[in-house]
Amino acid sequence: MVALLSCNSNKKVVEAPSGNKPGIVSFVDSLAASQAIIADDVDGFYNQLSAVEINILMKNPQGPENRDAAIELFKPFIRTQVSDWKTEEKKMMFSIFKAVKKLCDTISPRLYPGNLRLIKIKNGHYGNDVYYTRGNNILIPENIFEYPNADVQIPVMIHELFHVLSRSNPVLKNDLYKLIGFSKAEKPVKLNPVLEKSLLTNPDGVSYQYVIELEYQGDTKKAIPLINSKFGTFRPEAPMFFDYLHFDLYSLSDRGDHYMATSTPDGKTLIPMEQTPSFFTKIKDNTQYIIHPDEIMADNFMLALQAYTTGDYSKFSKEGKALIDQVIERLSTL
Repeated sequence: MVALLSCNSNKKVVEAPSGNKPGIVSFVDSLAASQAIIADDVDGFYNQLSAVEINILMKNPQGPENRDAAIELFKPFIRTQVSDWKTEEKKMMFSIFKAVKKLCDTISPRLYPGNLRLIKIKNGHYGNDVYYTRGNNILIPENIFEYPNADVQIPVMIHELFHVLSRSNPVLKNDLYKLIGFSKAEKPVKLNPVLEKSLLTNPDGVSYQYVIELEYQGDTKKAIPLINSKFGTFRPEAPMFFDYLHFDLYSLSDRGDHYMATSTPDGKTLIPMEQTPSFFTKIKDNTQYIIHPDEIMADNFMLALQAYTTGDYSKFSKEGKALIDQVIERLSTL
């Protein structure tokens, strides 16, 4: 997830406009999109949504506290949040993804994923300028077409493309996560009731099963990044989803057959980020979008493609460039 500062039909998927080279991207019409947007994928997005998050997305201050009841309301709502593509919009997006594929091909002709689809969404849930993915679909907010800018869109689409690539290639995902210190937990990670109730789910980084080891007050702690809601319900004076986001690192307690994410009784972390500098040492300094390892790597993926294509690495620190070099090396093996 990234925000810019982030009837009957027999034809469910519309190919790129005629005269364009096929196989780069397909456009999903609103009927098919209304089904695709409620379909769960390997991430289990709908299984993880909290009632608080659903009420925020639906802008409902009186929404149900029960998660199952909230889901029953949410799916019909989210089906209405899709739109049909206009011809000029398809031409614009096809041109952008043609450029993205060209950048991918410079590293490896097998890097760009097949069967990539685009869904156009309204802005009634996450808000303006918020892109996200589900399965092999990239969801594009309709407001961006008011002031189209390919130079802005190409880096964003590279970032979102990584989420699709990561989701479909778990071996690549694990290898790249390890470059920034994250690895799949050897047993399930669970949240304590306070964190579970306030959890906000990043649709591009659903899983919290990837852990990082951090130094804290002389001890080594396993930890996970989480985003939680600042408030217990939707507030009309805070209409944007990003108004609610609180990010922190939470230490894990070993409970034998699982790990439990721990916090204070009111949900605050036990390992304040300013006291865990090893986190920043491990993830390097190429991006400030650090809420999930998939977001960290999506930005590094975008930066790696740009640097490899232009040959310009001047913006990176020594450690940051070393990470970019490692990313390029791994991508080139595909």
